[in-house]
Amino acid sequence: MKFMITGGSGYLGMNLIKHLQHIDCTYINYDYTLGFDILDDRLLYQKMKGCDAVVHLAALPDISYCEKNIDEAIDVNLLGTCKVVEAANRCGIPVVMISTFAAKAAHNVYGLTKRLAEKATLRYGTNVVLRLANVYGGLGYLQKKRSAVSSFIKHWQMGQMATIYGDGSNQRDFVHVSDVCNAIVLAFGAPPGTYEICTRKYTSIKELADLIGVEYDHMPPRSVDVDKVPYEKGNDALGWKPKVKLKDGLKELMK
Repeated sequence: MKFMITGGSGYLGMNLIKHLQHIDCTYINYDYTLGFDILDDRLLYQKMKGCDAVVHLAALPDISYCEKNIDEAIDVNLLGTCKVVEAANRCGIPVVMISTFAAKAAHNVYGLTKRLAEKATLRYGTNVVLRLANVYGGLGYLQKKRSAVSSFIKHWQMGQMATIYGDGSNQRDFVHVSDVCNAIVLAFGAPPGTYEICTRKYTSIKELADLIGVEYDHMPPRSVDVDKVPYEKGNDALGWKPKVKLKDGLKELMK
């Protein structure tokens, strides 16, 4: 197969490209850092012709940034997705759109734009949406990602005190990037629809800090933090299950 990967130079894209090197396929990295605009209809269509499928990763993922830059979030996360999906439909090929658990409740601009992008993707009956839990591990994680996992590990490495906002009882589902890459490949053989890519096990922020072994103090909770959301249907039709346990994925990052 030949894939187009939008946003292939980002964290998840880097890891997906490494993953694809182990299977029989080729890819086009359609990324703004390479001069490819997600909003350019003509360029999207030209680059997409001859591909067998599209993995749509390109997005503004930072919740705080999206809150401060609403127009840009709408342009990239929603309008950009519409452009990709429409170009793929013209080419007659499927799209696997990468979404987020934040789209389930849509309590913020980021989650809302991704929820609407999901709906735009599923307008066509050939496409799949993957809702990812909190992805960690793999290439470039500590350098590229701002998250509780990366922050705690960096503070642990430097022997510094980390910060927990609130009492640390907020819970997250942490899924390893290698498991996510497996899910993306499997998605092209799955029935159209939405699939949750997660471990189906929540870990509190305090438990995460204790697993890493970092010391911490507390600050008032942030308004952008959202607690766990209920799981939906399983992934039987996808044929996917996570393999990497959180403690093992953290050990890999802490080497």
